[in-house]
Amino acid sequence: MSDSQRLFDLQELDNRLELLRTERAAVDRRAADDPEQKALSRRVQELRASLSQLASRLRQEELDVEELRERAASHERALYGGSVRHPAELERYQHEIRMLRERIAAAEERELAAMEEQEQLEADLRAAEARAGDRSAELARLRAEDARRRPGLDQELRAAEAERAGLAAQLGPAPLRLYAATAPRRRPAVVRIEAGVCSGCRLPVAHRVVEEARAGRLVTCENCERILIP
Repeated sequence: MSDSQRLFDLQELDNRLELLRTERAAVDRRAADDPEQKALSRRVQELRASLSQLASRLRQEELDVEELRERAASHERALYGGSVRHPAELERYQHEIRMLRERIAAAEERELAAMEEQEQLEADLRAAEARAGDRSAELARLRAEDARRRPGLDQELRAAEAERAGLAAQLGPAPLRLYAATAPRRRPAVVRIEAGVCSGCRLPVAHRVVEEARAGRLVTCENCERILIP
C-alpha cells in the first residue's frame, strides 16, 4: 500500500473520529446543565416575577380608584344634599368633582392597560412553561439514550484511536508532516485523481504528476496542494 493510500485511510479515520468526538461532546453537554433548559427556566422565572409585580400594581390601582370614587361620592353627597350653599363653595366642590372624575378615568385606563398586559404575560408564561416542559421531556429522553449509547461510543472511540495510531505508525515522518500541514488548510486533504482531474479543486493534473501517483510516489496537486491518490 502506498503512503498516499495510507494517508487517505488516515483521513477517513480522522473524519470518523471527529464525528465520534462531536457525538461524545454532545453527550457530555447533555449530562451537564443544558443551556436551552436553563434559558427556558430563567424565562419562566422572569415572567412569574413580572406577573407578581403587575398583580401588586393592579391591586394598588384598584385601591386608588376605589378611594377616588369614595371621595367623588362624598363630594357629590355634600353638593347635592343641600349642605353646601355658598356659591364659591359650590364652585369649589364642582371643580373638585370634575378633577376627581378625570383622575378616576385616567386610573381606569391605567388599570385596563395593566389588565391587558397581565393577559399577555399570562399567555407568554403558559407558552414558556410548555416549552420548558417539552425541553425537559426531550432532555430526559436524550439522556436515557445517551446512557445506553455511551459505553459503545467510548469503545468505538478507543478502537478508532488505536486503529489510527497503528496506521500512523506505518507512515514515515515526512508523509505525516505533509498531511498535518495540508489538513488544516484543505478539506479533504487527500483526494483522488479522476479522469486526469483533481477531485478536490476540479482542475486538470499534469500527466507527469498522474504517472508519479500511479507509481506510488507521494505527490500533491499543483493547483490546490492537496495530496493525490490515483
